[in-house]
Amino acid sequence: QKVGNYALSQIIIYYLLLTVLRLTIADGVGMGFQVSEEIKDGAITHYLLKPFSYPLEQLLKLLAQATVNAIFVVPILIFLGFIFKSVLIVPAFPQIIAFIGLGFVGLIFYYLIYFLSALSSFWIYKARSVIYGMIVVSSLLNGSLLPLDLFPSWFQEIGRYTPFQFLMFIPIQAYLGRITNLRELIALAIMWILIISLAIAITWKLGIKKFEAVGQ
Repeated sequence: QKVGNYALSQIIIYYLLLTVLRLTIADGVGMGFQVSEEIKDGAITHYLLKPFSYPLEQLLKLLAQATVNAIFVVPILIFLGFIFKSVLIVPAFPQIIAFIGLGFVGLIFYYLIYFLSALSSFWIYKARSVIYGMIVVSSLLNGSLLPLDLFPSWFQEIGRYTPFQFLMFIPIQAYLGRITNLRELIALAIMWILIISLAIAITWKLGIKKFEAVGQ
């Protein structure tokens, strides 16, 4: 049996890994809501008085949380793999490494996308709506609803050039051994990381100036 260009076993693995990624690297969404509230309530003031970067602190917290999540989730995944070994095919070692590496890239994009969205709180009182909007867009373009290559070709073309594909779709494709353009994907990821990081740096600087002006 096949679903599009996926064997049934691959679809099962796809949605299982989707759940794994949501439980391990997707805490950036919650981080975005937290940052938004801290900006809105003025709670970032005491962070600004510390000789430490607030954006960097949020990233380190996210990395720590992802590590804790993985410690609990990976043993469960191994257990399920043993129970359903007739369906859940274990890939070659390079595919596992690619999945882990690209999963880390996905974590970085969760941080970048939702931290940047949260910075809208400097100008918008109910910036949670911006984050909710980003969740909707992300769900369409990251492969959460359906694998991106099951959508119409015009939609695939849109998704192919956005950073959202790195959140879920690309790491899972790496696990399934369906990536043939790894170098191009890495180059695209680096480009988007630089672009969003620059946008965060500029927005943070402008936002802090506005925040300090209001505080005075």
